[in-house]
Amino acid sequence: MTGRGAAGGLRAARSARGWSQSQAARELAELARSSGAPVAGAASLKTLLSRWENGHALPEPQYRSLLGELYGRTPEELGIAGPPADPEAAGAAGRLRSALAAAAAVDGAALALWREQLDVAVRLDDELGTTGAGEVVRALVERLHDTALHALTPAGRAGVEAVLAPAAVLAGAQELDRGRPDLAWQRYQRARAAALEAERADVAGDAYAGLATVLLDVHEPAAAEALLQAAEAELPGPARARLAGARAATAAALGDASEARRAIATADVATAAVPVELADLDRWHGHALAVLGHPGAVQPLRRALAAPPRSVRHLAAVHADLALALAAEHPEDAAGHARTARELAERIGSTRTQERLAALRLS
Repeated sequence: MTGRGAAGGLRAARSARGWSQSQAARELAELARSSGAPVAGAASLKTLLSRWENGHALPEPQYRSLLGELYGRTPEELGIAGPPADPEAAGAAGRLRSALAAAAAVDGAALALWREQLDVAVRLDDELGTTGAGEVVRALVERLHDTALHALTPAGRAGVEAVLAPAAVLAGAQELDRGRPDLAWQRYQRARAAALEAERADVAGDAYAGLATVLLDVHEPAAAEALLQAAEAELPGPARARLAGARAATAAALGDASEARRAIATADVATAAVPVELADLDRWHGHALAVLGHPGAVQPLRRALAAPPRSVRHLAAVHADLALALAAEHPEDAAGHARTARELAERIGSTRTQERLAALRLS
């Protein structure tokens, strides 16, 4: 330590011997010579002693030992014991070796098990959302991230990243549901990096779409537009269809109806090359038109609602968009969809959807 402890302890010990600082420096130099310890010369030691006694500096470890021997007191009694050892540092090397060994042990069988865990997490999320699958997905993402971080070969890392990428996309959607755009941004960024390293352009498209959605949630549509333009330059043609929903929503937020329609039309043409569900296209289209206040939003949203079983997140979003689209001309129908959306949002823990519905002020 530095300060009063050092000043009182060292100065008191020297005064008890009746030494001046110059004499104490000579005695310390002589003790060092007799023990073979390398120290500064007597003149320099006098300056150091002054600094130590005034609490301006803490003696180096070799000087702490010599001062303790010189004065017949422990470094603690002299007030120069130094800072306590960092408990986090203990065992750090062992923890790193263990992490490296665990990553090196990952093989095809382990990756298959992680893919199975992800499939189960997706099914849980479809039914229960963040409420039922949030902890499962977070634990899986953390485990995969740590393994990828310690993988020593590009091939080994890419195998883990291929599972991590879609898991992180799902984690991003869950954080959006929880109303935590900052954490959602982190998850989508991790998903984007993992997907690009694993050469999963389709998942990279989903990650970019998620990032754009986060920007829209924090009222930054211009930033979302710039991000999507950069993504289109980076991704191969078929994967760009994954951006369609975000492009349409961004254009709608900017009030550009023609661009919103163009984004959906482009995705419609690209569905033969990349797996994009028709129900998703209808949901994206309907959402964009609902944001624009266009009456044409209702038809694609009803088609999206009538599609084969979808995730509860999908259904809650469609009902919320229908509530928005119907609010002006059919307030009773809008209120019914709002109630259903709210019930579904509560079921999956989506505060994001509930806040959106609260803004509509529909019962």
